[in-house]
Amino acid sequence: IAIEFGFRGVGTTNSNSCASGTVSVGEALRYIRDDFADVIVAGGAEAPLTTITVGAFDIIKTMSRWPGDPSLACRPFDLLRDGFVMGEGGASLVIEELEHARARGAHIYAEVLGYSLNNDAFHMTSPLPNGESSIRAMREALADAQLAPEQIDYINAHASSTQLNDSAETASIKQVFGEHARRIPVSGTKGYYAHPLGATGAIEAALCALALDQQWVPPTINYRNNDPACDLDVVPNHGREAELKYVMSNSFGFGGINACVVLGRV
Repeated sequence: IAIEFGFRGVGTTNSNSCASGTVSVGEALRYIRDDFADVIVAGGAEAPLTTITVGAFDIIKTMSRWPGDPSLACRPFDLLRDGFVMGEGGASLVIEELEHARARGAHIYAEVLGYSLNNDAFHMTSPLPNGESSIRAMREALADAQLAPEQIDYINAHASSTQLNDSAETASIKQVFGEHARRIPVSGTKGYYAHPLGATGAIEAALCALALDQQWVPPTINYRNNDPACDLDVVPNHGREAELKYVMSNSFGFGGINACVVLGRV
C-alpha cells in the first residue's frame, strides 16, 4: 500500500495472531492521538491456505471437521460447532484525525473511540478459564472510550466457532455488561468469510464501521441449535435494522492475545 500510494510516514507491522488486525486499528488510534500522524491506513491481510498451515492447525484439533455441506461448517455460538474454518482475506481502513477528515469532506463511517490490548499468559490455544484477561480488555477499551457498559449497542464477537472460544467469550461478555448483556446484539460474522487469522480484526472493524454507517446489525449465520452456554442475542441468521451509537469489536486470538476496539457513530 505504501509503495502504491507513495506513503512515507509512519510504517509498522505487528504479529499478534488473530488479533493483529484489531491491533493495527488500535495502534493507529494511538499514533494519531499522540500527534505522530493525521492519517494512517491500518488493516490486515492473510493468505494462510497452504498445506503446512492447514495441517498444523488440524493437528492441534482447532479446525472444523464438519461432515456435511462445508459452507455450514463455521457456525459461531451453535451447539454443534466443532472448530474454525480457515479463510483468506483482508481489509484496510483509513484512520484519520476527525477535524482533518471533516476539512477534506471525507465520508466518515465511524469514529475509533477506544482500544485495549493484553495477554492471557496462559496457553497457546485455550483461553483463561476465568476469562480474566478478555474481561479486562473489554473494560479497558470502554474506559479508553470513556463509555459505560450500558452504552454499547452492538458487539462483533471474536466467535471463532470453537467450543471453548465461543462459550468463554459469552461468559466474559456477561461479566463485563451484566444484565445489559441480554439486551446487546452479539453476532459472530465468520460464517460469511471463515477465519482469515491475522486479517480478521481489520475485517470486523470495517464491518462495525459499516454497521454504524448503515444502522444495521449483521447476523450470525449457520445458527441452528441453541447452546445454553452461549445464551445471548446472537442475531441468528438474519440481520436487522437498529439504532447504533457505540459498538465494540473483540479479537481474542491464539497465544492469548486479547484486543478490543470501540467505535462510535459521528
